[in-house]
Amino acid sequence: MLKITTERDSGGVRFKLEGKLAGPWVDELEHSWYVASEAAEGGRILVDLAEVTFIDVEGKKLLSWMYEQGAQFRCTGCMTKGIVEEIQQERRAREQRPPNGGVQ
Repeated sequence: MLKITTERDSGGVRFKLEGKLAGPWVDELEHSWYVASEAAEGGRILVDLAEVTFIDVEGKKLLSWMYEQGAQFRCTGCMTKGIVEEIQQERRAREQRPPNGGVQ
């Protein structure tokens, strides 16, 4: 189970997640993202992962996509910090690759 709390203010949107980001809850977070990101109108989107206890493969894919869309993450535990670091490293690696894999 995943509890999603969405808070809006003049600076943007904050998602506070509590529980497991897995299974059907990944789709629920994605839906919440679309609704809230429209309301954010270009403002900051913070995803608070401090109370997340588990993230499955699909959950990590969604977080990666959210990061690509500009989301910022707040983490406190080893697991969430590790997953966010992987997401950030994967993005940096993609940015450093030459176009077409260096093939001319």
